[in-house]
Amino acid sequence: MIELCGSVLAASHTSILRDIRLAEDAGISRFHIDVCDGHYTRKIIFGDQLVRELRGETPSLLEVHIAVYNTENILRQFLDTGADVISIQFESSEQPAENLTVIKNAGIQPGMTFAPVTAFGEMKPFLDNLDFVLDFVNILGVEPGIGGQEFNPVVLGKIEETADYISRKGLKTKISVDGGVNMDTLLSVKDAGADILTVGTAMFSGDIKENIVRIRGILNE
Repeated sequence: MIELCGSVLAASHTSILRDIRLAEDAGISRFHIDVCDGHYTRKIIFGDQLVRELRGETPSLLEVHIAVYNTENILRQFLDTGADVISIQFESSEQPAENLTVIKNAGIQPGMTFAPVTAFGEMKPFLDNLDFVLDFVNILGVEPGIGGQEFNPVVLGKIEETADYISRKGLKTKISVDGGVNMDTLLSVKDAGADILTVGTAMFSGDIKENIVRIRGILNE
């Protein structure tokens, strides 16, 4: 069963809670919050206080994606925010395995996010590591931190390779795909093996409830 996740990067930044509630009314119960530092990514978005305040307002699952340099220090600011899931960016983390352990020890589901340029071979050690079990891998379909980009079709092959490996190894790790997931790419991403589709502009631009109905209709074709 495909799970839909709303990326609040694409919501109205003056009315994030309103947009989340509209999406919840249409059945969405998972939301993705990007944390970007303006160095690893071009934009600066979303701090720990937003996550804390949203936690007090919604029972939905809150998934934080930390895409920054100096991951170790920034990560600690989010451990007590009420986030259910925290993923770190592989390419900008100097100590990815240690950071995942910190997340797990805080009682939070750990995840690892991989940029389009990163090959499956670099992802594989994190799937094989027995010291911690990744709840999910987040495969980016675009470069991190900027909404509305077109999906990189090369990523489909990486999703397929990852899904095949997880299946052959009998792992429970889920595959999330974030970035460029829209009405035109939903089915191809689903068919490649994604378990979680993180949708931004296609969900939050215009009539949110109608968008979600349309998304579900496409996925059920």
